[in-house]
Amino acid sequence: MLQAISRSDFLRLVGVKSSTLDQRVLTGEAAFALGCHRPAHVGEYLVLDAVAMLVASMLNCFAGLDLKAAAGLVREHWQGWLTLVTKAERPMTEGSQLFFAITWLSLEPGLSHRRYRVAMGEAHEIMAALAGDSIYTVNSISMHRVLHHLRSNAELAKPKIILPQRLTIAPHEAGYENWRVEIRAYQERAEARFKAKTGAKAKATTKPARAPARKRLVKA
Repeated sequence: MLQAISRSDFLRLVGVKSSTLDQRVLTGEAAFALGCHRPAHVGEYLVLDAVAMLVASMLNCFAGLDLKAAAGLVREHWQGWLTLVTKAERPMTEGSQLFFAITWLSLEPGLSHRRYRVAMGEAHEIMAALAGDSIYTVNSISMHRVLHHLRSNAELAKPKIILPQRLTIAPHEAGYENWRVEIRAYQERAEARFKAKTGAKAKATTKPARAPARKRLVKA
């Protein structure tokens, strides 16, 4: 139920080079689905990973966040944007839009930088969540636009990438509980791979202790 794709298809869906992806993973600027730092399997990605990368890229381009911060928010708020995808893939009231919004707050006395808040949902839901805040500006990413770009990239790819009609299962639909079980199992595998990778890297960079100098007889 979690649709997997090859590395080459993933790169074409998100429009980056292989070396660029490797660099982003190394620096923590790569966003993957379900809160994961890395995919669960080498050379295999989820279609939802492509959604995560596109969301992070748009937050970087349009919401005033650097790419590492954007990727971190995509990992942290994976449940929220996955809910947006689930709703966006199903019929909504005409004209309705779902947003991943970054709200920059007014600069507080004594601070040299602005704080921001994350809010998700339709426009009226976001404004209700921000009631009482001193708002400087709101930058919103449309989840419908993200999904449109994903499917456009799939259509334009050569050869064309065939995506499933829907990437998600809604709570009221058959198979939802099994889908959530699959998500938890995937997260466990991805976390185990990430820990193994970071643990091996830490071990490789740890310098061995220097042997104590041999004592020598001091002669007059």
